[in-house]
Formats: sequence, structure tokens, C-alpha cells
Amino acid sequence: MTHPTLPRLGRRTLGAAVLLAGALVLTGCGGSDDGSSTRQDVASLQSDAPSGKASASTAPDPDADRPQLRLDSSDAERDHYWHVYATCLKDHGHKMLPQRGPDSIDDTDQSPTAKAATKACVNKLPLQPPELERSTNPHYDDDYRAYVKCLNREGLKVTALPDNSGWTYDGQTTMSEARQTEVDKSCTMEAFGGKTR
Repeated sequence: MTHPTLPRLGRRTLGAAVLLAGALVLTGCGGSDDGSSTRQDVASLQSDAPSGKASASTAPDPDADRPQLRLDSSDAERDHYWHVYATCLKDHGHKMLPQRGPDSIDDTDQSPTAKAATKACVNKLPLQPPELERSTNPHYDDDYRAYVKCLNREGLKVTALPDNSGWTYDGQTTMSEARQTEVDKSCTMEAFGGKTR
């Protein structure tokens, strides 16, 4: 979830706006994970073997082994996990875009090799902070509106898409990329960190 620069795109999703590294490495993998930021396993009920009763177990959480980013994760921590993921994809034959950087994955690669690499490395793909996911944040829409309001208050003129899945620029911005990154980080923390509720 690094914010080195904000791309000059007409439409931006929250993931791209908040997590440039995620946008650049959307299909990457690799290296070993120290496991310090992984999600906890989901408990399941086991069947009563002696009585022969049917199992009431739940399926294991497919995300249990993935690294979990936090809203306050440092750039270094985020970069580490995205690097691990990108390296894994590269090691499994996924096409990369070295001209954009060592961890930049070619997200247009839809080859069987790329699909196999993505599947092999799924446990390395960092989970985004729960606050930034509609499925895990019951206040997501309110937080997103606060995020866009903050961006505008700080001078990055944007308009939210109707479904709060992204935003578009309101004309040309004169704000430097470094300042856009700073504003984006600050507004993300302010809006999704619970300070506006």
C-alpha cells in the first residue's frame, strides 16, 4: 500500500488511489514471509466421529495464510509484502514490466503460465486493510465519501463515482505527485481510521 506516485488516470479506484504498489503489483508474488502479519485461522467444528453424526464444519478460510496489511502499515512493510508477491509471480513465469520497476507485474498477461503463477502465489498476495474493503467495513460508503471530501478539501479536485468504487479528476490537477501521495495517505487515515465517525 505504497503511495510513491499517483498515476495520471481519468478514473481511479480506491485500491489504485490508496495503494499504488498494489496497482503496480496487482498480479505479482515471491520470497518467504515471516508470517508476522498473517490473519488468524478460522475455527471450524469437527464431526463427532464416535457417534457418526454429520460434520457441521465450516470451510477453511482461503485467506488465512495471506499477509494482512493494516491501515497504518509502514511503506517499508507494504513494499516488502508486495515484493514477496511479485517475486513469487516472476519465479513462476509470470511476465513482468521491468521498465516500470523490478516488482511491476504485467497485468495483461493472461497466459496459462500467468494463471498458474497467480494460483501458486495467492497465499503471498497481501490482503488490503479491512477498513478499505466494503465487505469488512460496515461504514465503507460513509468513509469513502469522507475520503473524497478530504481529497477535495486538501486541493486534489476529484468526483466520486456513483458506487464509491473510485473517483475521477475534476479537470487537470496542478498538484505535484509527491503532494498527491501525501494528501492521499493523510485522507485515507483520516476517513478510514474512524476519526470521522
